[in-house]
Amino acid sequence: MADLVLGKTLSDSAREYANATIAALKLPGGVHPPTVVTACARMAGTYLFRSFELKLAGVQPGQVVLSVEANEHSPMLLRTAAAILANLGVTISGSPTAALINENTRPMHEFLQTQRLLEPLFAPIQIKYNLTMRQAAQGAAIATAILIHHLVKHLEPNAGFGLAALAFIEGSKTAPDPVSLPDNVA
Repeated sequence: MADLVLGKTLSDSAREYANATIAALKLPGGVHPPTVVTACARMAGTYLFRSFELKLAGVQPGQVVLSVEANEHSPMLLRTAAAILANLGVTISGSPTAALINENTRPMHEFLQTQRLLEPLFAPIQIKYNLTMRQAAQGAAIATAILIHHLVKHLEPNAGFGLAALAFIEGSKTAPDPVSLPDNVA
């Protein structure tokens, strides 16, 4: 029963994360699909990074932080997104058919810009659903898959999933801003 409740909670939070991402990145003509997918996936990685509770004295926002935790746990984000895409009927091939990042698929925002924009919008959702950092990471990974599915007419699914994979890793191995949250926020 607890798994069903958590599943519904993650699903509900994921829809809100996806909607918040689209709202935050909306352009006059719609959205830039690679930027939307990458942004949400970066947030999944950022929440996962925060779940590690690493001691990061002297680490600056945007600095790469290599950790055993990121290597062990970031594949969970990939598996989560892949499972959701499969459930939605989106097939992802074993390897990309073209270069992932080119002039058409390059995100419009850098990592810290994305994180600073979305984390204030994602935090109330995390609090509303009482999610741990790891659960928020899973919810954002589900949201990423929802966005890939939603944007399938504008971004080839393999390209979207590839961009998400890179962004999951980037988020789980890059110090966010602020590097550490105050104890009353985490």
